[in-house]
Amino acid sequence: MYIFLLFGFCCALGHHLFYASLDGRIADNQLAMLRYGTVLSFAAKAGFVAAVITAYRQRIWVTVRNKLLSVGALDSLFAATDDVSALWNTEVYQKAKMAMALASLAWLTPLMIILTSNTLLVGLVENIDHTKCPNVRTLNFTKDELEDFRHPTKIDGMFGLSVNYWNTTDDNVSAADWFDYYTGPSDFFQAVANLGVYSHQVMGAKNASFDICGAGWNCTYTIDFVAPGYKCEEIANGVGSQVQQFGNNVTPFNTSVLVPEGIYSYYAYTSGGEYDRAQMERVQPGGMPVDENGERIWPNQSLPEHLGVFRTEPVVWVGYSVRKDPDTTPPNSSMAGWNEAFTPKIFACENYETAYTVEFKYEGQDQFTNVTRREFLSKVMDTTYIKGKDAVDGTNDNTTAVPESNYVYPNDTMRYRRVSTFHSLGMMLRNAINGTMASDPIGNPGANTKALQTKLMNPKQEWFPYPNVQDLVRDLYEDIILSLFSSYRMVSLTWAAKPWETPGDLKGNETTLWPCTKSRWENRYKYIARDLWIVYSCAFLCAVIAVVLGTVAVFENEGRLYDTRFSSIVAATRGPALEKVMWKEDKGDLDPGVRKMRVGYGLIHKTNALGVVPEEETTRYTGRGMNEEGDTPRFGFGLEGDVRQIKNEGSLFRGRTLS
Repeated sequence: MYIFLLFGFCCALGHHLFYASLDGRIADNQLAMLRYGTVLSFAAKAGFVAAVITAYRQRIWVTVRNKLLSVGALDSLFAATDDVSALWNTEVYQKAKMAMALASLAWLTPLMIILTSNTLLVGLVENIDHTKCPNVRTLNFTKDELEDFRHPTKIDGMFGLSVNYWNTTDDNVSAADWFDYYTGPSDFFQAVANLGVYSHQVMGAKNASFDICGAGWNCTYTIDFVAPGYKCEEIANGVGSQVQQFGNNVTPFNTSVLVPEGIYSYYAYTSGGEYDRAQMERVQPGGMPVDENGERIWPNQSLPEHLGVFRTEPVVWVGYSVRKDPDTTPPNSSMAGWNEAFTPKIFACENYETAYTVEFKYEGQDQFTNVTRREFLSKVMDTTYIKGKDAVDGTNDNTTAVPESNYVYPNDTMRYRRVSTFHSLGMMLRNAINGTMASDPIGNPGANTKALQTKLMNPKQEWFPYPNVQDLVRDLYEDIILSLFSSYRMVSLTWAAKPWETPGDLKGNETTLWPCTKSRWENRYKYIARDLWIVYSCAFLCAVIAVVLGTVAVFENEGRLYDTRFSSIVAATRGPALEKVMWKEDKGDLDPGVRKMRVGYGLIHKTNALGVVPEEETTRYTGRGMNEEGDTPRFGFGLEGDVRQIKNEGSLFRGRTLS
């Protein structure tokens, strides 16, 4: 009993330790792990059941030594752990309560195999690893300030791409007073920017998630950089509202052009003071100015003073109308309720140099960006455009702005290149949102703007602008800027860890690692220790109780460990005591009358030739192993009246009597 109990406990402990070692591990080779656990569970069950059955056998002999049972009850008692039908005999529960309780435990203990099998699960667990990722890039527009189109950056055999195109006053760099001046945004940059504008999302580089996160991983990282950003302010809200002053600028329109007073649901004016791409009327290829005879203008000092000069940065003026209740809006201005159905609004935006903090997140092949911080530092150009006043200065650019002292000249090379880059970025937004949308009648809108193709307009509401269009303009500009990350050949795209180095398409290494958080969903083992120990604790407690009862039974059986082997049964039933019963051994079954005979285990009476001796003639057993005539008494099974049972009185150690 004790060895079986210890064996079962050790197997249960081993089962726990095995599952504990798997807890949290990647669920590989699942079938084998579950099989190993099942083997340990079977072994634990076998140990506990063996302990219970051994204890049960001791209780059997205590019962038959102290009580008379019918033959049918004895059948059930000796077969209770092997034949479940033996449990249906009611007499055996009355005469052998403890023994049958142990038999029931033997049948219930295997349930722990079923219950413990559900304690090692496999579930999806998000594995989060705070580590460093290669190939993380950032924006550094200082690289565009340093870029010289005569000596372009070349990486891995390919030219780097700049945001701008340039003209020059002289192809001879040894000439006096020559300078380069801005032409416009480059075709390469325009292609990237248009993707950000018209795809309604930030474009990511091909295989960026694989390059940065690694195969099978998602990742998140944060970078900081300085880029342009539009700072917007609402200056009018409501029909007939007074337009507020926006700096020193003159608002080019008011709410009267917007529905319900006007016909437009969207009205954007973004070109006031725009830099003229054709700075001179007559130039040679490359932008070198010539006179009316086609001769180069020489020397450069004789060129117009404001050639290529940035005089101002256009302000973005946007008016739009919000439908108060889209479901009940009158279809046109001739219907009742038209004047009350809309709220016209106007806002204005200026281009600022802005400090950004941006979170990049990759899930699978999808890229998500979130601007977590934007700090507007200073205006790209701190001048005010004077509308209607032409600058007659010898150039095609008639823009006039004040103060002139804040103009940015080409000979201020580094600053000029930076302003030109930010101007190109802003131009892509301004070109995309400039124009109008007529919405009277609502059911037949008339578009004169590319904004229809952007995320500013709601196709489900007859192409009215979204109510939060002010924020969307800002976000659209940021989409353009962040889409630069999709083209690794941009010279302004550098390593986040080494912002002075433009990598192009090259892969990163140990020196370019950047802090990131990698994550992925993994099948991992989950061990429910509580459930396993609840099951095993119950099984172990029952086995301990059984062993205690078995130990008590051993003491009641005079310290002898009994069993139910064939030889033991033969020894207990030998002799003439049971031969007078008609057993029908030829058929193997029992007559109902025989099954009701009461049988017990004890001292067999001596018999005469007739096989019967009156009880008063029976020699009394002295308890010292001999009868009064000196014969050795014989114990065995006998019918009621043929056997005297030894019954315990009180404590195990107080004595016994015959009955």
